[in-house]
Amino acid sequence: MDVLRGLLFDNLGLKLVALLLALVVYLNVYTDRPTSMTVSFPIQLNDIADSLSLSGPVPAAVQAELRGTGKQLIRVRLSEPMLKISLAGVGRGRFERGVSAADMPVTAGDGIEIERVIGPRMIQLQLDRKIARSVPVAPRVDGVLAEGAARSILAIPDHMTVRGPEAVVGALDSVVLERMKVDGRRDTVRVQASPDALPDWCTADPPTVTVLVTVRRAPK
Repeated sequence: MDVLRGLLFDNLGLKLVALLLALVVYLNVYTDRPTSMTVSFPIQLNDIADSLSLSGPVPAAVQAELRGTGKQLIRVRLSEPMLKISLAGVGRGRFERGVSAADMPVTAGDGIEIERVIGPRMIQLQLDRKIARSVPVAPRVDGVLAEGAARSILAIPDHMTVRGPEAVVGALDSVVLERMKVDGRRDTVRVQASPDALPDWCTADPPTVTVLVTVRRAPK
């Protein structure tokens, strides 16, 4: 038993270092072997006209199957090169563009072969005229006040300027704010509230509004 314990634990530090070096050598050899890997390339849309806005869903990335050494493929996956698509000269309406192996953001100098584009193989977008519109805010207050208390709600300012695609912004009747809680309060609550959720491709100005919930004793 003592002999076995000695074999296992004597010079433990040196043994761990040797094990680590062996692992490094193994990984170095293993990642030099040719292999295939599926890699996602995030989509970057450039050159959108200032008068236009994206509208509706947009694919986040294009996947392709690549072949190269393990080191090369790991390097590409970690660097996440962007698949850049220019929208220069594109007008309002539907936009479609095919995606091929030639569009992938890797070069021959990378030593990587693109075996196939998995998809999507067609980028489909919708562009709309960008507008700005003043929209009333809608504060939301949750909770039960202290017994005998009443409340009034005031938003400052009471409108936000929403910018985004015309069809979406034109249909907004209000900007719903984050919920506030007033459980058991007997005094005034003051918070900076942001929109709970804006439609895709929309922004609001100012980004927050001051909401005052004035709590007072209810008249008898």
